[in-house]
Amino acid sequence: MVHLLINFAGDVHLAQAVKSFLSSHNVVSNIYMLPEGDEISVTLEKNNGRNGKRLIKEILRSYLDSHNLTRYQITELENILTVGIPKSIDEISTLLMCEICGWRLTTEEELLIHRRTHWF
Repeated sequence: MVHLLINFAGDVHLAQAVKSFLSSHNVVSNIYMLPEGDEISVTLEKNNGRNGKRLIKEILRSYLDSHNLTRYQITELENILTVGIPKSIDEISTLLMCEICGWRLTTEEELLIHRRTHWF
């Protein structure tokens, strides 16, 4: 048997909707989700293992496209699929960045001191 974990990056409603959608397809042998959780645990039969992961990704993409969720991407890392909207580091970080080299710092003072290193 092959186990997959599908994480929805905090989107509980999407996880619940996709769980129902996956359950309606006869691809998975077992599907489990904690109440109010954002992860779905899926078990595929051994003979569906390799092709099953690809099929699950295709089903996920089909669901996202059919619900106009085209900004969502599916990222794979071993047996974990993550479904979410990618963000740049600038959107999710409060770190300051040196415009010259890209170094990240936490305060304006550190940034000013760091900038001075470029002029020596």
